[in-house]
Amino acid sequence: MTAPAKAQIVIPVHNRRETTHACLERLNQLGVPTWAGVIVVDDGSTDGTAEMIQAEHPWVQRLHGHGQLWWTGAIDLGMREAIRNGAECIVWLNDDVLPDAGALELLVEEALMNQSVCGAVCRGGNEIPVAYAGGVMRNLWPHPVRHIQGTAPAPVEWLHGNLVAIPAVVWRRCGLPEARHMPHNLADISYTLDAHRAGIPVRLLPGATALATPNDTASYWSWTDPRIRPWNLLSGLWNVKMWWYMPGVAWFQAHHSGWRAVPVLAFLILKLLLWILLKSLLPARALKQLNTIIGCKSARQ
Repeated sequence: MTAPAKAQIVIPVHNRRETTHACLERLNQLGVPTWAGVIVVDDGSTDGTAEMIQAEHPWVQRLHGHGQLWWTGAIDLGMREAIRNGAECIVWLNDDVLPDAGALELLVEEALMNQSVCGAVCRGGNEIPVAYAGGVMRNLWPHPVRHIQGTAPAPVEWLHGNLVAIPAVVWRRCGLPEARHMPHNLADISYTLDAHRAGIPVRLLPGATALATPNDTASYWSWTDPRIRPWNLLSGLWNVKMWWYMPGVAWFQAHHSGWRAVPVLAFLILKLLLWILLKSLLPARALKQLNTIIGCKSARQ
């Protein structure tokens, strides 16, 4: 399968030299530089990432940030450069994702052929068959798909931004991702959801696969997780890295749900306060048991 020449891959990175190196090595091994441009947006890394790219991967176009771009700002900067380069399709690729052979070509070809946003299925290892993919909106909140059956492209409402191909029709109709209000989390979901609601097909391609490193940090932990303490929950309201960063959540809800977002946000805050109270009063053992019960219930559902 031959991919069109005007594909540009945008990779945001920050202080993950070895992870970035492994990703670029993978692209080189797959022969990606022969048919696609690769743009690495290095957001102020201080660990030798820039020097490594310059010395070992001279085929990469490097852009530099000031250290405060976060994911969305880096993607925005990279997409603008890709558009200046004449891109007809832009691929988002996180540096902790290693595409399987043929995955990038399939994503780009399908995105351009069908003028659709196409996402890969990123597995997290043998025990996590679907780590990052996409999902639907339910009760005004994004819910990821956990199981993907068959090999045919599957329509969804939004995609995780780990490995996604975006044709030019998307940025011409929807602009670029919202970096001001959603600097890190939810921006990938919001942008692909915008495309879906603008009438552009958004699809998961089971034939396009990759290996991803699941993000097991406080930024993505459930509030029920015993590792999160009450002050972590409270400070997360204004911590850009946390999924419940309130300016981002509020903008996402207002943008996509309008006035219907009010009860959703109210419920979210009340739920947060309840968990702060529980974590302040219950011993660690009780919290661990509660987390196990809730986890089992979620798995059954």
